[in-house]
Amino acid sequence: MSITLYTAPDCQRCKIVKAFLKERGIAYGVIDFKADAQEFNTFYRANRKHIYRNPEGVEFPLFHDGEVIKQGSGEIIAYLLAGRALEVAVTRSELLHGWISGLYVSRCPAEQEDNFVTLAEHLAAGGLSVLLRTDGRNPALLRRLVAAKTAARLSLDIPGPAAVYHALYGQAPDRAALAETIEIVRAFPDHEIRFFATPVPRADGAVSWPTRDEAGEAANLVFEACGDHQLPYRIACATAETPGGLQGLAPLEDAVLLKYRSASRSTLFKADIAPR
Repeated sequence: MSITLYTAPDCQRCKIVKAFLKERGIAYGVIDFKADAQEFNTFYRANRKHIYRNPEGVEFPLFHDGEVIKQGSGEIIAYLLAGRALEVAVTRSELLHGWISGLYVSRCPAEQEDNFVTLAEHLAAGGLSVLLRTDGRNPALLRRLVAAKTAARLSLDIPGPAAVYHALYGQAPDRAALAETIEIVRAFPDHEIRFFATPVPRADGAVSWPTRDEAGEAANLVFEACGDHQLPYRIACATAETPGGLQGLAPLEDAVLLKYRSASRSTLFKADIAPR
């Protein structure tokens, strides 16, 4: 396997991946998008559809082993650790300027938990502020990551009631797991607990946003787990920039978010809409 790393000058995320490759004794070549502009532009034109551009341009580093293209330090190190096994749990980051996201604790396959912790440790040790996302499943891994001091922020994202969890992930958290997750998240200095509306695949094959009733049921799920009507709770939604995107749906309007908030406040009195 011949690895090429496409980098940018003074790129912190590039340095993190280079350090990982060096530590593991993995040989690689480097093409700097400025110093080697012609080579980079040839690669970019040939693979444009596989390369993500954030609002500030192409995210570096880019990794190519002749078969697979990975982008960003999280996705690249995950691939080097576990091949494609962590793809369900590690996606591109939507955060910039020293932060990294795209690490979904609850989606980590059981046999990949050690690799997930190693990934988070490398990102944090490299100087990135790591946002870990959980949906209430697998609190043991979340607790392990917090104990390892890998996280700068925790986000508990509730997509809906149990039926929505099953549609999205094939399983829902039980009350004990969700209660433990809420305890871990609330104890963390920088955290957020929120209803996170995301496109939901339905039984008839369609995809739609959660309904108002599903938002209310999600809030009730949280209340039953924590027993606190005063729990700070945000209402947010996926956007075109969110990994996974809108899946062909129109962006949510403020009127829908207001309905979600109203439904949530029946049990979580401090529910409010997160700033866009």
